Amino acid sequence: MIGSLSLKNDFLVNMKINANKFFITIIYLLSVSIVFAGPNPPPPNPNKKPPPPPGLPIDENLFALFIIAILIGAYIIYRHNLKTKTPI
Repeated sequence: MIGSLSLKNDFLVNMKINANKFFITIIYLLSVSIVFAGPNPPPPNPNKKPPPPPGLPIDENLFALFIIAILIGAYIIYRHNLKTKTPI
């Protein structure tokens, strides 16, 4: 009786492993087909130049960024000191 229970448990464990392998294989095969299912992009126009990068001026608000960085740094240091402070 004990031997049949261990065989039954071994069979169930092997079935779970096989089921996992089956589902992983199916998901892998479906994901590969999705990758190849997309349409090809149109070829680039050889006479057209690429668009210019967007204008992102950082120099205008450099002082404000510096003040914000100092305030955030001070807050983090203050919070760390409160956590590590030992009671008397």
